[in-house]
Amino acid sequence: MTEDRMVLSRRGSIIGVTGNAALAVLKVLTGFFTGSMAILADGVDSTTDILTSVITWISTSVSNKPPDAQHPYGHERADAVASKIVSMVIFFAGAQLAVSSIQKLFSGGSSVENIALVIVVAAISSAAKYFLYRYKLGIGKKIDSSVFIADATNMKLDIVISLSVLGGSIFVGITGLQIVDSIVGLAVSALVIKTSIEVFWETNYELMDGLKPGDDIYKVVFDSIERVQGVQNPHKVRVRKMGYKYLVDLDIEVDPDMSVKKAHSLAKKVEASIKEDHKNVYDVHVHVEPSGNVEDENFGIDSSKEFNESLNNKDEKSE
Repeated sequence: MTEDRMVLSRRGSIIGVTGNAALAVLKVLTGFFTGSMAILADGVDSTTDILTSVITWISTSVSNKPPDAQHPYGHERADAVASKIVSMVIFFAGAQLAVSSIQKLFSGGSSVENIALVIVVAAISSAAKYFLYRYKLGIGKKIDSSVFIADATNMKLDIVISLSVLGGSIFVGITGLQIVDSIVGLAVSALVIKTSIEVFWETNYELMDGLKPGDDIYKVVFDSIERVQGVQNPHKVRVRKMGYKYLVDLDIEVDPDMSVKKAHSLAKKVEASIKEDHKNVYDVHVHVEPSGNVEDENFGIDSSKEFNESLNNKDEKSE
């Protein structure tokens, strides 16, 4: 699994860097020669995509390293950290574009030459960005990489940006209203900033040991435990996600007269059952207690029903 992740992530990163580099050069040069703020903004966005692809490449290489003395849980959270960096790079690029577009909009300096070239380049960019989006999203889902999915989300926005530039340029070509080019450039920068905020927020779940809404891992855990005879009252269940891996901690109760050897055997069966039901569960830590044991425990999940109720209450409060 780790080897497949490394091969796919390396290949995806190389294609991302190469594709975005070609598009960035094409659009930035077009922007300089034609004076189009819209295609220049799109080109600067593609330039940041080169950096995000490099960050993706580095982070996936780090996350695939095995655990060591300094990182006993592994290096998978490098993906989440990289996603934060990607979001900040995207935000900076968007903010810079917004300032430039506003300055040109109010200075009245909008003047685009050779609008046909801008239209052709925007059309090429739209098609290429769609390919990169589908490719990176496919890899992200296959290896369950938050940084690849974040990069793909950015690519999805790039399609909208290139199509906006294409539509705006066609409009300028038909009507001759040069100011539209600066307006499109400003709209592009707003979309870039919006995406950066979404990418930044998305990784908060993993870094705070939380789970995204809709994740059914707790239900999987409780259903798996229910199949193991002799195990009672699974409680204090806590699941954290690191990259694509889940780490599970839980307490179970067994017959107080049971031998340590048999109790240990039941704990191993619980671990095996959970791992069998979810391929991305990397580690399960089971603490065994005598049945009827009562302790003051105010953390962890006692049942999948309780977990679902807590999510429903959270959703109701947010509304």
